[in-house]
Amino acid sequence: MQFMDTHVHLQDFKAKNTTDIVKRAKAVGVDKLVCVSAREDDWPKVAALADEFSDTVIPAFGLHPWYVREAAPGWERRLRVLLEHYPSALIGEVGLDRFHDQDYEPQNAFFKAQLSLAKEYARPVLIHAVRCREWLEAYWKLLPPKFVFHSFNGRQELLNRILGAGGYVSLSASILYNRNKSTLVPQIPLTRLLLETDGPFQSLYRGEEGLPEFLPDQAAELAALYGLEPEKFAARVYQNSREAVYVG
Repeated sequence: MQFMDTHVHLQDFKAKNTTDIVKRAKAVGVDKLVCVSAREDDWPKVAALADEFSDTVIPAFGLHPWYVREAAPGWERRLRVLLEHYPSALIGEVGLDRFHDQDYEPQNAFFKAQLSLAKEYARPVLIHAVRCREWLEAYWKLLPPKFVFHSFNGRQELLNRILGAGGYVSLSASILYNRNKSTLVPQIPLTRLLLETDGPFQSLYRGEEGLPEFLPDQAAELAALYGLEPEKFAARVYQNSREAVYVG
């Protein structure tokens, strides 16, 4: 079986070094890792990992809503430079978070600017959205052709909007702790489903960092919710991942 971890923060691991993480992931079939940034300080780290592990790591550059207040003037120009240098790079992690920060601005301005770049450069975008369904109403027509709502663990109403707009839904281990998982997860069409660890966060195993090598175990649990054999489930999701992540 092949897997792609469509959202992992390799630069943030503490317990293991990246070489070991990549090696152990590939040993269990996780052959692609989308390494996602959150703040501008992450960008050079993600770029270096994409260079070092060019056959495995796909970079994503962006400003997470938690950290937009830290952005220095000229951030958009510097992001453009990275997108031009890395033609396979995604934009992310970007979005809105009403739980963390009740102030719509400046989240709104940064999200709109990064969505505009995603359209301009024809890049997939990885979206963080927490308790902001009302705020999102202004954005459904602004989204680029390829977009992913990462670590989805929301309500049916939001799921319907994502699917209606043509988006992908990525699940981390957090969905397995949702008491409504058996009814919510199967509502996601298999053709729009992706998998992620969001490592080192949201681990499948409590007390451990969320390693990409855990993805096959996570996939097996989700396959059971669909009533599918893990092999069939993994093949479909891997195909979706390639369609969602690759530029072009």
